[in-house]
Amino acid sequence: MGNEGEGHSAFLVQGKPVSFICKHKKIWHISRIKLLFCVLFLFFSFLGVECYAQSSMRKKAVENKDSIMPFKSRWAFKTNAVEWLVLLPNVTAEFDLFGSPYKHYTLSLGIKGNWNTSQNYKPSIVYNLVDARMEFRKYFRTTQRNFHHLDSASFFQRMKEEVFTIKRFHPRYWRAYYWGVYADVANYNFKFGSTGMQGSAYGLGVSGGFSIPLYGYRQNFIDLELGASVGFVYTKYDAYKHDAESNCYPRLPEKSKGGHLVPFPVVSDLRVAFVYRFSTSVKNKYKLIDYDKINARAEAKRQKQLRRDSISEARDRAKHLKELQKDSIRLAKEALDHIKDSLKRQDKLMKDSLEQVKKLEKKNSKEEKKQAGKVVETPDIQQSTEEQQPAQEKQPAESDSPEPQGVEPQSLKDQEIVPLTTNEGGEA
Repeated sequence: MGNEGEGHSAFLVQGKPVSFICKHKKIWHISRIKLLFCVLFLFFSFLGVECYAQSSMRKKAVENKDSIMPFKSRWAFKTNAVEWLVLLPNVTAEFDLFGSPYKHYTLSLGIKGNWNTSQNYKPSIVYNLVDARMEFRKYFRTTQRNFHHLDSASFFQRMKEEVFTIKRFHPRYWRAYYWGVYADVANYNFKFGSTGMQGSAYGLGVSGGFSIPLYGYRQNFIDLELGASVGFVYTKYDAYKHDAESNCYPRLPEKSKGGHLVPFPVVSDLRVAFVYRFSTSVKNKYKLIDYDKINARAEAKRQKQLRRDSISEARDRAKHLKELQKDSIRLAKEALDHIKDSLKRQDKLMKDSLEQVKKLEKKNSKEEKKQAGKVVETPDIQQSTEEQQPAQEKQPAESDSPEPQGVEPQSLKDQEIVPLTTNEGGEA
């Protein structure tokens, strides 16, 4: 054995062994006392504020002629039998946050733990625990379901309407169910084998269960509470072993751990608790329902849904108008493109027609030039045939013609051009 790291006791001081737990024993008692004082201070501070709120609530209740619970009826004290079986004395005080019987919210504070016994030697088994827990709860009761309409519903809908609901076909009116959230802080020192652990832990989680009436005598009642709590734990601890020869607990730095979150949910509490109540049992508590508030809440929810529907309807209408605008713009663009295409086609047709006209003109001019060249070659032949005709045939023809005497006959050249053009055109 030798000296440990910083912040831990040395195991050999001037040749005498010193127990690891001896140093932390004083720290254990000091931290436990500080924790207890802090918890009690917070609890009684809350109690004072609650008493003031109770007095103001009583004045308002008298003015409104409303009923309120007596102050002592709002208290309940309980102890868990399971923790007594594992040698953990415990006690819990629970207080109704509101004096109105229509509000079913409570706050509880519980302390459990055992204590170090004075011994002449260091035991090989160590079991020390001090835990303080604060829990917020909401109580409720099941109601009657009169009809069944979920034959064709989905799995999640059936879970919502049949499991996670207070409506039941066979409600148990004598039970008061609850759910809640809790936070706790603990110091622990465990050693059941060769290695022990000493450290602190902080927990946060949820709890659930129910209470049933058990026994009543005059104005005193005992109820039975069954439930459990599960949550996450943040802890740090030092590992050690038992050295019987030196009568000490040497620290094991390789097995010690700093602050870390336990990587899985931890069941922090199993309850089979006996609850003592004043004036009334849980059988008659947490029953009244403020239907006016429920109706007002339902009406507010309905109005909120109507606002949401109107907003969504306005959004859908605006979206529809926007789509119509987009469609109209798209159609206008398509019509404009169609007009542009038609104009382009007409322009192309005009250009093609002009080109065809130009081609025809060029062709006609070429044909006229060819015809003119042929006419120039044929006049001598035509003139010789005309000279061979007798003169007496020309005279009657001249006398029979309707033309006047003063008009000279056409030249031979003009007479010859007409039959050539008619012959090339293929006419008779």
